[in-house]
Amino acid sequence: MIVLSIDTCLQACSAAIVKDGAPLAVRSEAREKGHAERLAPLVAEVLDAAGTNPAQITRIGVTTGPGSFTGVRVGLAFARGLAVARPVELVGISTLEAIAAGVTVHDGAVRGVLIDGRRGQVYGQLFDGASLMPLAEPFVENPDIAATLLRDQAAGRDLVLAGTGVPLAFPDRMDDFDWATQQPDAVVIASLSAARPADAEPPAAFYLRPPDAKPARPML
Repeated sequence: MIVLSIDTCLQACSAAIVKDGAPLAVRSEAREKGHAERLAPLVAEVLDAAGTNPAQITRIGVTTGPGSFTGVRVGLAFARGLAVARPVELVGISTLEAIAAGVTVHDGAVRGVLIDGRRGQVYGQLFDGASLMPLAEPFVENPDIAATLLRDQAAGRDLVLAGTGVPLAFPDRMDDFDWATQQPDAVVIASLSAARPADAEPPAAFYLRPPDAKPARPML
């Protein structure tokens, strides 16, 4: 299986080609905006570096959010466009799960992910340390409430934290979490995508809160 993975949800534009579990090419660039302009060239670069052409891709893994509303739409639209052009399977992966999967944990620990959602809020979710199964529903809260939620949900187990929202909710843990896992890893996204059945329907955006922009009121 040859998997193309894509992430444009947060502060990076990333893509990878993974064949039967082995990474062939990976590209990731820090980027606050401009994901739409950079994604297609970035995918072309990883295809070229991997010696692969689009017709050889059997599955596409793409992050679905939460994250930037524009970034989420960019990655999903690109993945759907490729799937329309050729028979390829799509798998959506949440940014929370993708970040959690990149965290190294010890036995008995749980994985807590917090993403800076801006507007004084963080997106968060708790996952089992061994199986990566969600232990609670994802949430969007202010940092203080998010910290309390994760502590309560961890129920005394060691809480390993990752994500851009950690310094906001746990300022005392800034020296105690893995900074390298703040952005979803494209290779991790590919591995998660390869390990599960393809989505029956095209992946949908996972926002957790309504968009800032609202339709204009009619003039009449």
